[in-house]
Amino acid sequence: MSLFLGPIHYWLYNKIQIQQGIVEQIVEAGKGISPQLAEKLDEQFDVSESRPLEDVIDGGNIHGWLQYRVSQTESKLAAAVTELIGKQPEMLKEIEDIFAENGRKAAEGIDSSSAAAVYKALSDSLLDGMPCDHANAIMEEDADQVIWKRNTCVHKSYWEASGGDISIYYLLRESFIKGFLSGTPFVFEKIDETVSAIKRGDLL
Repeated sequence: MSLFLGPIHYWLYNKIQIQQGIVEQIVEAGKGISPQLAEKLDEQFDVSESRPLEDVIDGGNIHGWLQYRVSQTESKLAAAVTELIGKQPEMLKEIEDIFAENGRKAAEGIDSSSAAAVYKALSDSLLDGMPCDHANAIMEEDADQVIWKRNTCVHKSYWEASGGDISIYYLLRESFIKGFLSGTPFVFEKIDETVSAIKRGDLL
């Protein structure tokens, strides 16, 4: 079955696994608020998959299988966060910390010699739909900074479906990015609602 798979499929599955791990940590942290949340998410969105990709993927429908798993983890994230902060708004700070810590963990051992290398490593960690969605586009890129634009929001529909606020997602995403950059010489800058940058700290 692995003969049907290419590096891009493992790359995407790894990003799904990173976000799935975050969801599991959020659910665990929220047990005191919503004890049955894990079961509720599995019932609504199916049980998540964590086994090696080549052992579980439908070799005859690779794209469809991965799209399903992207939608699954996006739905679970939106639903979990929305339910927990709806019951206890103060939980948002703890969830931000979970994202920041996962950002730090994802950045361990990366090449931080240039902004371009750091941006690539970040893109290898953040789930932004399927590769064919082209969710982000680089506007400027060199050793000292990368400026990119969000072409389309591939997350909003999941948050709307859960009755949540997409701005919460971007707050959490920013926490992940800042955590990711915390061990590098680079910092995150939000230029406007769709344009962001990673810049060498001494340039600010």
